[in-house]
Amino acid sequence: MKTAVIYYSYSGNTHRAAHAIMDFLKNKNESAIAVRIRPLREVTSFFGQCKEAFLAKKPELYRTLIDLKDFDRIILGSPVWAFKPAPAINTYLDQCGSLKGKEAISFVTYGSGAGKEKALLIMKKGLLAKGARVTGTMSFQQGEDAGECRRKAKKIL
Repeated sequence: MKTAVIYYSYSGNTHRAAHAIMDFLKNKNESAIAVRIRPLREVTSFFGQCKEAFLAKKPELYRTLIDLKDFDRIILGSPVWAFKPAPAINTYLDQCGSLKGKEAISFVTYGSGAGKEKALLIMKKGLLAKGARVTGTMSFQQGEDAGECRRKAKKIL
């Protein structure tokens, strides 16, 4: 199975979780790539980020992998901001091609945990709208070590 782990990370928490998932997949001898998506203009204040997320903004992204036809599984990750995924995820879901017939899993990283279920639901709806078959979700709290992230991945993957 060929997997694309696609994620947005501002502070590094989601990056660490994505790479723990990648390590888990590689230890299973699965083919996987990690794709970090980035907005062209990044809002850097906490309240500004929350406002952008709350308003479901869709920032322009640097060029990134949007043609996913060669992948069997898509794993999409985001931090939770204002009970929602980061705005870059909204843009990515709009721009990526069809996910018809592909397995999809979403994950979020969070500090307090408030809003993680809503953010996962928003991501699930976006993946379903693209035709994906959503088979699971994961959530990782800020500060969880890579071993704990891999244990959570093992339950879903």
